[in-house]
Amino acid sequence: MRCRFAVAALAAALLLWKAEPAAAQTAPLFSSYPSYGAKFDIGSEKFSLVTSVVVYNISGQTFTDVTFKQTYPDGVTVKETYQRDVGTEATGEQSSARKVEGNVFFASVPTYKTRQYVVIFNELQMARRLNQITFPGVEITYTDPSGQRQTAKLQDMTYDLFIYSNVVGGLRRFIRKYNNIDIDFEKATPNRKEWEFAPIAASAQGRFPTGIIGTFPGEDQYNGHFRIRSGPPGDNIQMVVIYKSTKKKERLAERDAVEAKLREYLRWCGEFEFIPDGLQLSQGKWKKYDDTWSLEGRWKDTIKDRLGEGPVKAKVFFGGHEEVEYYVVALAHGRGLGPQGSVTPNPDKEAQLMKEVDALLESFKSEIVPMSYDKRR
Repeated sequence: MRCRFAVAALAAALLLWKAEPAAAQTAPLFSSYPSYGAKFDIGSEKFSLVTSVVVYNISGQTFTDVTFKQTYPDGVTVKETYQRDVGTEATGEQSSARKVEGNVFFASVPTYKTRQYVVIFNELQMARRLNQITFPGVEITYTDPSGQRQTAKLQDMTYDLFIYSNVVGGLRRFIRKYNNIDIDFEKATPNRKEWEFAPIAASAQGRFPTGIIGTFPGEDQYNGHFRIRSGPPGDNIQMVVIYKSTKKKERLAERDAVEAKLREYLRWCGEFEFIPDGLQLSQGKWKKYDDTWSLEGRWKDTIKDRLGEGPVKAKVFFGGHEEVEYYVVALAHGRGLGPQGSVTPNPDKEAQLMKEVDALLESFKSEIVPMSYDKRR
């Protein structure tokens, strides 16, 4: 089974979706946070969805013999299902037995305590291009404290897939179309075929991500962001790209402000911090951009015994013609997982990964139209 990054801690504010059990309830028993990450295979130019449906027990009760059933729509099949073992204490994820039958996914846990959660984590393939998709709500069957068998069903959810299902070409063309950013994935990382859009980490935005996770173009071409990643822990690289309409006099000019902003965007990737020792932040020309800020150093996972640490590079630069400030943060993870793997250095693997990161940064090109040209049109 593949390991994936752990879901972030419970957010401060919960979006509760009321379940409808067979026996009427006056308060919701479960809350659900469904997200679906758009994933591109740049070799086949196919698109899939990586599901992460977090289901919390908020009932204040402990249930037993609990089964979760997720039925997927016609034309959707489960390519791969992932087991996630993050912990079994309160506020930790439950380990669960799981299986797939046709387009129906099942998971089960013997005990489901209050404030525990289970993640339905699959990769879905679609037999045809869908402009819209409706996922039936998760059905939860359980034995309540009185020994009665009960069933609850969460809310159905419908999502718009138009920009993903109708894209012609691969990931590079997709990002050029919707973000006006060109990154040559095929040349920079020829051995990486799969790239997944990832959300802003829940710990950074104060809530679990929900809905379709992909690119986020702003109201105009001068504002937007996206986060992409490739590979499992131990062979993982990811990149956060943010661009904002900015007047020249408003661009970041002070070292402390630049480092603070990069620290903020690093947290989009997880509960990470820069390691102060060896952290370098310098300013100079990069590509066609004068006074580019360049950061190089290491990040660390603030959750003990999980990911450990890894190398990171970042660029902050200003495009004077289009009046846009760009922030690019790229990091790699080459260590193992857990108490042993996360503390065992793997410099050769990290060096290999950072060669890929350097190639991605070198291929970065903005195609945002200059402000003056845009006004003339």
